[in-house]
Amino acid sequence: MATSVYTGDRPFSTWLRAWGLHAEVMLAFATGAAIAFTLERAPYVSLVVLCVWMFGNFKYGRAVTTPVARQLQSVARSTLLPLAVVAAGVGFFGLQTTAIPNAFATVAAGACVSVVCRALRWRLQAPVRAVVVGDRGAVATATTRWARGPGVHVVGGLLVEPDLEGDNAPKDILGVPTQVGLDSIKSLVESQRADLVVVHNGAGITAENFRKLTWELDESRCSVGVSGLLESVAPHRITPGGLGRSAIMDVRPPRPSTVVRGVKSSFDRASAALLLLVTAPLLLLIGLAVRIDSRGPAIFSQIRVGQHGRTFRVFKFRTMVNGADEMKQDLSDSNEYDSVLFKMRRDPRITRVGRVLRKASLDELPQLINVLRGEMSLVGPRPCLPSELEGMDATERRRHAVKPGITGLWQVSGRSDLAWDESTALDTYYADNWNLAADAAICLRTVKAVTSGKGAY
Repeated sequence: MATSVYTGDRPFSTWLRAWGLHAEVMLAFATGAAIAFTLERAPYVSLVVLCVWMFGNFKYGRAVTTPVARQLQSVARSTLLPLAVVAAGVGFFGLQTTAIPNAFATVAAGACVSVVCRALRWRLQAPVRAVVVGDRGAVATATTRWARGPGVHVVGGLLVEPDLEGDNAPKDILGVPTQVGLDSIKSLVESQRADLVVVHNGAGITAENFRKLTWELDESRCSVGVSGLLESVAPHRITPGGLGRSAIMDVRPPRPSTVVRGVKSSFDRASAALLLLVTAPLLLLIGLAVRIDSRGPAIFSQIRVGQHGRTFRVFKFRTMVNGADEMKQDLSDSNEYDSVLFKMRRDPRITRVGRVLRKASLDELPQLINVLRGEMSLVGPRPCLPSELEGMDATERRRHAVKPGITGLWQVSGRSDLAWDESTALDTYYADNWNLAADAAICLRTVKAVTSGKGAY
């Protein structure tokens, strides 16, 4: 079983994780100051505004768990207050009107540098070194889950369970060293050089001992995060709040607003129409190649399940020989996937042209017709077969709350290399947490997934 045991990072990536934000802010400040002195001899107002922005940008950039998209949004958001103060100064305190464009140019230059640096830093810096606090199941789950991606290394586990003592506690879980008791957190963090402590909500965690844990880390540079109940909720749906003296995480409903859904639907259909028009010559060439390579129609259609369980006929370029469904029974013993889906890395039914089309995902292009007809979306869960629907429970059927997509989390996360449970979990997560920014990110990641060809067979 895969683990995320730390094996070392390059010195530069490690330095970038520790000091990259400081270097980014200083570089952004130097750029903004250079612009300010270029525009005027004594840019006092612009420099004050730049300093205010710099401290705000540094504060928002310190969180190691904030996704890069929200980090970039925070850079832009941190410019609003100082610029508003300058505008108020012009209106109420008699500042010269040139202060507004000069301050804007100064802060905009710093913000542009910060955006570029932060995007690069998120790709080049060392993975987050995390210590998981919770029971044995929480440590094991976090270790296996984060081992699949490059962004996190679980480097330690702190076991907090009722009646668990050092004598009967494991020394490691899936290769991750563990200790027992909250009083060990400081030494564990220091020995493993952790960037983040993730506290998993469980029987051994109370508000009081969580408070004491933060006290233990008071002088540490390590951040503290809480996991557990909100694991299936995307960050954009969570807003910190409070009732009285209690901290409350406000969770927005999974269904986006009518306006957002309307924008997505309009964009899908307009994009599908444009892509069909632009790729029409390519579609004709592919169709001709399919017909020449093997007997049968160029377009393959099949009944699939769409939004709210409605069935529709999906279109794809034919990549298999005629009669492939009849041959499937004879190949059942060679299935390399699971009992739900049938997949073979070297399926003898796939034609020569079909293998190329699958590798490049070009066989999916006719599904733009389904998008234009409103049956599918550009981004969404994988459209499943009616036979797959029969074996789904209520949780797995949640994926049908949205339209299926040509691409989605399942494709950019491994495609056919994913097990059925993993694929379904990604589709369900998308159905609950999609937004327009995430769709744009998935489209960009699709380009990388298609060019790499990983999981395409």
